[in-house]
Amino acid sequence: MNGLTTIFCSLVAGLHASCYGAYKDSPHESFLLKRFVRELIIALCIGVSFWLFDVGGAESCFIIYLSTFTISRLITEFWKLNIRSEPQEQFRIPTQIHFFKKIVHNRGLRFLLGFVTPAVVLGVYLISRNLPDALNLQQKGIVVGLLIGLADASGGAYKDGMIEGFYLRKFLKSSLFGPLGGFVISYYTEDPLFHLLGTIGFMRMFLELLYKILVKAYVPGKFKSMVAQYPEWSIKRKWFLVPYTLTWTIFVIFLFV
Repeated sequence: MNGLTTIFCSLVAGLHASCYGAYKDSPHESFLLKRFVRELIIALCIGVSFWLFDVGGAESCFIIYLSTFTISRLITEFWKLNIRSEPQEQFRIPTQIHFFKKIVHNRGLRFLLGFVTPAVVLGVYLISRNLPDALNLQQKGIVVGLLIGLADASGGAYKDGMIEGFYLRKFLKSSLFGPLGGFVISYYTEDPLFHLLGTIGFMRMFLELLYKILVKAYVPGKFKSMVAQYPEWSIKRKWFLVPYTLTWTIFVIFLFV
């Protein structure tokens, strides 16, 4: 794959993340152009890095798209939880890392805690590299997907469950979509790293679509108020569905090409 194609795939993934975030949050905190552009810049940097360092050159557009989406999501979450400081009054679930229910304010400790998630991803990757040879690619994909799905579900149960209680149905979402993603991605790459990145991206994209975008009048659980603070964006945000749908269309094309 040439550099321009890689960058295009990455930018589409960034646009997907930007539109999702803007659609989900704009009625509650207005549309913030800097956050929309931030996702595009992160995705662009990832695509350029893939190209310059010749990473993933043998992978398909489908895998590059999903891998960029995953890496950009990891970077964004690290920034939001472990570096950025913002007033927490409007939030029911803190947007900064918390220890049980207590927000961690120490910047150094916040930064160090941010490496827990990458460490978990690395752990699953190392396991994936050492699965028994007796398992075929699809079986390995299901195992890897189950592991990362359980890890994602556990992280969500800790982050949100400490505030709103534990819900088994929420826990099972990642636990089920993880193995599904691992199985699908196993047909597109044999590289353990890109398989894992693709699985995470597949899982997150479908969870966000099915349980947030397609749910009528969905309100992100992090906000205290269920009422839109910027009601005009409840209408205007629909325009974000146009490019969001386009990114899904490209996703499907990449899936079958």
